[in-house]
Amino acid sequence: MTEKRVAITGLGVLSGYGRGTRALWEGLASGRSAVRSHRARLGRRAWLEYPMASLRDDTRSLARGLPKPGIVSSGRLDEDADLVALADCVSQAIEDSRITYDRAHNEIGLVVTHESPGLAPHVQSFFRWSSLMRSWIASRHRFNPQEFLYEQQSVSVYRMHSFLYIHHLSSLFDLHGFTLYNNNACSSGAFAMSLAADRIRTGQSRTVIVVGGDLPEDGTKYRWFADLGLYSDSGTCRPFSARRDGLVLGSGAAALVLEDLDQARDRGADIHAEWLGAGFSSDGWKVTLPDVVGGRYTEAIHRALDNAGVTPEEISLVCPHGVGSGLYDRYEAGCLRAVFGNGHGRGWPPMMPVKGAVGHTLGGCVLLETAAAILALARGGIPPAATCPDPDPDLHMPGGREGALPASWNLLKCANGFAGQNSAIVLRSPGDGPARRGA
Repeated sequence: MTEKRVAITGLGVLSGYGRGTRALWEGLASGRSAVRSHRARLGRRAWLEYPMASLRDDTRSLARGLPKPGIVSSGRLDEDADLVALADCVSQAIEDSRITYDRAHNEIGLVVTHESPGLAPHVQSFFRWSSLMRSWIASRHRFNPQEFLYEQQSVSVYRMHSFLYIHHLSSLFDLHGFTLYNNNACSSGAFAMSLAADRIRTGQSRTVIVVGGDLPEDGTKYRWFADLGLYSDSGTCRPFSARRDGLVLGSGAAALVLEDLDQARDRGADIHAEWLGAGFSSDGWKVTLPDVVGGRYTEAIHRALDNAGVTPEEISLVCPHGVGSGLYDRYEAGCLRAVFGNGHGRGWPPMMPVKGAVGHTLGGCVLLETAAAILALARGGIPPAATCPDPDPDLHMPGGREGALPASWNLLKCANGFAGQNSAIVLRSPGDGPARRGA
């Protein structure tokens, strides 16, 4: 059986710059980071203030623009900002792809990724003091703390089941094909895209929507990273910089429509990119530290290039993980040198680190940063907000720069997530010739 080719025909994004690809591109092109001071709230009160690229859009307002408002209101879906963000991005991506389908009968697939579904509403439920007090007075379990706590948390705990995100999104958009939820930490989006592409390549699906994101705005994830000593003291994420001092979080989500290339061409779709291949590996070592001697991140990148049938010399742009951490950036730089050579960055493809602009969007970072890289390649240049102006000379990498990108291109997007989740994907420009190798 001849393998199908896979096209990306729809993009939808939310970031600290605003809603949509236009807001994302204009923000990156402005040269300004979306990071600003953010006040986290638990209940009605702010309890922490820290730098992050929080959303500019109110998710309650976004929820009013979703289809099936009756389902949104009756299921109180607008109380989960992360779910609303995912749904809004799916809506954008479907609109961007201009794909139409029978709402009652279709085989459109859905792959969803998110690091902690339902966590924010669950945490917030502990801090609604007046509501808890009224519930305690009215409860028949007020003298039985265990039963009272179960009574209060049973709904929010139930909503943390990951299959509910699949259910709600399928229901809102009438998607009736293959569905899957995955969580592979910061590499989640690469795994999700690869799973979707495999479905299409093998002819099991013709269209699959991939969506992922994270909105770490309640302060709990900030505290976790800060307690680990990984959060930037300066409040600025500087990937691969001599002045890097840690990561900065960002809220963001992205959705991509993947479909059979022939189908996309037959319906006259605008194609953003073509999928070529992916590579993965697992350290199996520590949760918060990479295995710096195992070389497995390098293996994942090599596997992606091999599966795509592309050599390192044919890569036009690298979108690295680039978290801005001293150790992680040093490790990633070493792995990239093992792929592209140790000539102090000479001969390397240009680099486009995105987290300094939009922050670290955790489970959504691969999808959001892939969308940003596709926008840059479509416009022929690296935007000034996604560069590394003062690279650490000890990393022997090329300096981040603005500059022209070719019209015909191959993109490498890679990520090395917590728990040793290493990934890389390769895309190429639309309209190029047949794939040299299935991936």
